[in-house]
Amino acid sequence: MLEKSQEEKILDAAYNVIAREGYAQTSLRQIAEEAQVALSQISYHFQNKEGLLLAVGRRVADRYSEFVQELQPDMTPWEKGECFLRLYQEILTKEPELFRVLYDLVGLALRSEPLREQVREIFQVIINLFATEVFTGDLLEELGYTYSPEVLSGLFLGGIFGIAVQILLEPKETAYLSFEALNMVFRLRKR
Repeated sequence: MLEKSQEEKILDAAYNVIAREGYAQTSLRQIAEEAQVALSQISYHFQNKEGLLLAVGRRVADRYSEFVQELQPDMTPWEKGECFLRLYQEILTKEPELFRVLYDLVGLALRSEPLREQVREIFQVIINLFATEVFTGDLLEELGYTYSPEVLSGLFLGGIFGIAVQILLEPKETAYLSFEALNMVFRLRKR
């Protein structure tokens, strides 16, 4: 197995420390210690803390893209919607740190234009995926919806994003049942 580069070690450490402590509580010194590299290496590879955070944001976006690849081309839009919700729940359960980092990024993006752009890109990828793969013309016609795929995709993303916040704050059964309620959209068919 190849040894990780210093850049990868720093990025792994930054992701882990931010997920555990939050961006505001994270120092470059903590990251350097966890990565077992000299503090100067962070500046060399990422310029500053915000540059490192942007790289962590790209990692979060890449991770989301990986799990979306599990949607199979031969699935119906209904099946893709249900599959996406199931995958989202699985990742929330198995990798809550991914969501902690994402929510930290979202909060910081409200004050930083480079982060704002990156977070918008992450969300736009998910919205575009839903608009083209799930909320297709066939599904919309069958449900009788007159909203555009983009509008419904944004609403759907907002719903799952909010449910995930509820679960991270207090993992109650009712919050998990909210995913099931949202999944009802894909079980309703015109009769």
